[in-house]
Amino acid sequence: ATQNFRYHPGQYLEFILRDGSRRSYSMANAPGESPEAELHIRHMPGGKFTDHAFSALKERDILRAEGPFGSFFLREGEQPIVLLASGTGFAPIKALIEQLEQQNNQRPAVLYWGGRRPQDLYLHDWVMAATQRLPWLRYVPVVSDALPEDGWTGRTGFVHRAVLEDHADLRGHQVYACGAPIVVESARRDFVLEAGLPDEQFFADAFTSEADKHGA
Repeated sequence: ATQNFRYHPGQYLEFILRDGSRRSYSMANAPGESPEAELHIRHMPGGKFTDHAFSALKERDILRAEGPFGSFFLREGEQPIVLLASGTGFAPIKALIEQLEQQNNQRPAVLYWGGRRPQDLYLHDWVMAATQRLPWLRYVPVVSDALPEDGWTGRTGFVHRAVLEDHADLRGHQVYACGAPIVVESARRDFVLEAGLPDEQFFADAFTSEADKHGA
């Protein structure tokens, strides 16, 4: 970054491509001493931006970006927290976890991270290390389409349904969700209807990345 980039954990920036189109990516780190923003970018073959990012982008290349944007950031409160992520929707959730750690958080928090196959949970080891370090954080990885060779023995199915299996009553919780729109929309609907979550306690990102549009 050419200037100190100030943002709330959970917010995103937009890259402006040469043809004027935009691509949105959430910052995956809480702001700290470094001015750098960490981004999690999934390569979508044929994707205008990600093809360039994975094949031609070099250190010190200049990209135009604007931000921060979004109202997806941590709210004050005492309630237990449910963090819900699918795929690279984990990026802003990771930033929230880092912020909670910086704040010496004492609110219980549980992360449900869903992917089609285990390798989609691309920072599984980072989360496992965080749970060892942070007594208030639990982690429930969920895989929907594991193959026999994956040897997956953990939770399966839709990630938002795993939350409901564990939390029949969400009335006293805050939920932060990010990922594919179908996951976020299903979670909002089912958490409110089935588990009594107050709608105003469900926080989700409004933007959809190109990867999200393709169900990534």
